[in-house]
Amino acid sequence: MSNPSDKLKTYNLANPMETFPGLTIDDLNRYLPAIRTVEDISIIKDNMQEGMFLTKCIDGLKELPDESIDLIIANPPKDYWDTTMDIGKGNTLQEYYQWNQLWLAESRRVLNKTGAIYILCPWEYSGMYQGLLGNIFIIQTRITWRDQSHLRQHKTWKDETSDIWFATKTDEFLFKQHPVGVSTIGGPDISEDESNLWIDIPKNFDEDGHYPRDLFTKILEASSFKLNWVLDPFMGIGDSGVACKQSGRRFIGFETNKDHLLLGMKRIDNS
Repeated sequence: MSNPSDKLKTYNLANPMETFPGLTIDDLNRYLPAIRTVEDISIIKDNMQEGMFLTKCIDGLKELPDESIDLIIANPPKDYWDTTMDIGKGNTLQEYYQWNQLWLAESRRVLNKTGAIYILCPWEYSGMYQGLLGNIFIIQTRITWRDQSHLRQHKTWKDETSDIWFATKTDEFLFKQHPVGVSTIGGPDISEDESNLWIDIPKNFDEDGHYPRDLFTKILEASSFKLNWVLDPFMGIGDSGVACKQSGRRFIGFETNKDHLLLGMKRIDNS
């Protein structure tokens, strides 16, 4: 069975009247007028609105109030030549590293004192994010999961794993609905199921997302309560937003690609 996310790569640019895969003309008529931008983000903590916003991640982060977010789930662009990044086209590796420093610093500012951040990345970038996170966050663990959604072929071993870095703002944080920290008496009862080796994440290729929904649900259940605020600075086509809506979490997502944003709005609305 083919991966539906591959359809996003076959958009027919030769036919400008063709809609983006997953979107119909009716969808465009419905969701285009509903697009919100960085100007629509509330800077007042008690007046924040959930949903997706068409904006660069750093621009959006700067509009959020201090300590207003409970959980951040981020899947940063993996190519420093990515034109969707905040610093433009044709970036050097050093500029890419500095750009990551900027959005992570803003992420720390908006994160609650008991909040957590999860960064999804391929193993090639894992060492970089360990260093970046370790400078301003407290790293709790590196999760390795069996990533069957994007099998990357190499000349030797088949690449079938990706990493997730789990870090917190302070030593006091939430895990599995229990407080954890230096002032906590006891702690959560961690079973064998709570390993940092996740080999049971299904493909879920029948869904429209890039990543399996169970991946985000597992993170949400570990590091948030219902009605908590979850931020995804690179929401793409709404994978984390769908999981948040189904799990009863409030979410804010940033995306620079208008087609991806529209598809994400549709998926979240239909979830």
